[in-house]
Amino acid sequence: MAPLIAFVVALSSVRTRRSSANLAMFGAVTSLFATLLTGWGLAKTSKPFLATYSYINLPVAFTGPSSFQGFGIDIVLRVDHVTVAALVVVELCIIGALAWHQVMGRTEPGAARFNALISVLLFGCTGVLVSWDLAELLAFWGLAGAATYLLLAHRWAMDEAALRARVALVLPFITDLSLLCGVAWLYARYGFNNLTTLVPALHTNPGWTVRSLVVASILLFIGVAGRMALWPLQSWVTRTAVTAPPAASAVAQTVWPVLGIVVLYRLMPIVAASNTQTMQGLLYACGIAAIASPLLALVGNEPRRIVALLGGGATAIGAAVVIHGFQVNGATFAIAGVACVLVVTLARAAGVIAVSAIAAAMRTDDLAEMGDAWNRMRVSALAVAVAMLVLGLSAVGALAFAVSSRSNLGLALGEAVLLVAAGGARVFLAVALGPLRRRRAFEPDRVREAPSPSLAWPYWLALGGALLLVASLIHGWLDFLDGNKHPAPSVGTYLLWVVVALIGFGLPVLAYLRDKDGALLVSAWAGTWLRRLSYATSSSFQRFVAAPVTEIAMRLGERWIPVGDSEVGGALDTTGRMVVAGARLPVLPLVVLAAVILTLVVGLVAPGVFR
Repeated sequence: MAPLIAFVVALSSVRTRRSSANLAMFGAVTSLFATLLTGWGLAKTSKPFLATYSYINLPVAFTGPSSFQGFGIDIVLRVDHVTVAALVVVELCIIGALAWHQVMGRTEPGAARFNALISVLLFGCTGVLVSWDLAELLAFWGLAGAATYLLLAHRWAMDEAALRARVALVLPFITDLSLLCGVAWLYARYGFNNLTTLVPALHTNPGWTVRSLVVASILLFIGVAGRMALWPLQSWVTRTAVTAPPAASAVAQTVWPVLGIVVLYRLMPIVAASNTQTMQGLLYACGIAAIASPLLALVGNEPRRIVALLGGGATAIGAAVVIHGFQVNGATFAIAGVACVLVVTLARAAGVIAVSAIAAAMRTDDLAEMGDAWNRMRVSALAVAVAMLVLGLSAVGALAFAVSSRSNLGLALGEAVLLVAAGGARVFLAVALGPLRRRRAFEPDRVREAPSPSLAWPYWLALGGALLLVASLIHGWLDFLDGNKHPAPSVGTYLLWVVVALIGFGLPVLAYLRDKDGALLVSAWAGTWLRRLSYATSSSFQRFVAAPVTEIAMRLGERWIPVGDSEVGGALDTTGRMVVAGARLPVLPLVVLAAVILTLVVGLVAPGVFR
């Protein structure tokens, strides 16, 4: 309630920059204290806190199954150890971003609006994490999604920021719609929204079919994966990483993976109840995303985009471990994936704000134009090194506990770990080493360290990630999170995955020490080639798809709609204009939409749906 109270107070009275920032910080800190007190109360018991309040209860029928005779939505609050850990991580990330933004975001417009939206986002995140009713979860999910979009579109006076923020509106909206469809599909088949009642009835409710569970599982996974920014659904994060305020980008990149992995962990009993082909398909999707995202980070020289892609790859590893845990071990080691994402979140937040400070001081978002931060901005450069080190090692514990190194999944996720480590080392080496050359209207001698009040926050976040990294290597932490007993891996298993990460760290070192400029030139050329390919695909889509559809819509509105149906014609004209505006979007959102549709089609024709 503290974030909601802070938002109401800010909305009704607070207007100045300092007072709004202090109020938002007060709400976040108060929420953190309340979470710690709740965790203290649950520390010695494995039984979660559960409270149910009736919200809507309407009779709609008098015959048929009892579950369909009434329409009801309950407010079900469930807090367990996973909820407490996730809340603490989310609140720490928001507190760190707020404190850093107070110093580094002084020139950002609309301070009161920005801080009020942060409070709304924290309230929505808290609601998602404590919700045990799917309808209730959707309400808080939508609230947090709206606040996220407004934060990413905060620089409304800039054309480029406004154009790129469209992706942050359209793409997550499509995946949120998939989540809504999945929840509606389950309710239409079972008549329950409460997970406590729904999960035991998956195979006992009259008329249940494998088809219904497969369709629901695919829809739910697409909704969660979109907000977690897993490849190929990551463009709403990567495209706004530069144009959005750094604190807003950091918050968006950190809170949603935590929400997504916790929701995925809670919904996995529904997915596991479908069939093995669905589980295998979702596991393949996460494995491909874990490799593709850090692989794309090696293309192009935008440091904040690279950090976003690396975080998405590490998050995909955690999601794959969660699915694999339910697939093979009966959810014994699925909690290791959640622990992995908690580590990734704090390291990712530290990396985003540290890299943003260096980019602001050097006035560029091109790694080829950066350098010498180790001498000019040593504190920020060291923060980047620590954050990338924690990010590269974040999946060691999860893989050691849950994945066999001899399996195909172990080979794929090991490659993902190597790529994440290589991408993190690449960012540090590019900004810290080599000369910082003069550019037009830029003098390297004027580069100074970020203001001292902002320097400690990346370190605090990275330190929190390091502590969680150490905890993820200890089976007692996993025992605490899910209340089960987990056997500890051997020392050799830990060393194997650590060595894989170290090899990833070492490869960019060899390349950059040999020829830094050449390595950056190759990545820049690959990025240019990728942009040209995207532009060509976008032009083809506009010519062969968008333009014909727009022409058809216009003709329908002008000729075939009677005068008395002018409102329908106006709606079609509006649709045509929306299609034209959508055609101007970059190709990545369009490819994402095509991927989502393709995934739905593949899921519907997979074994267990039609046979």
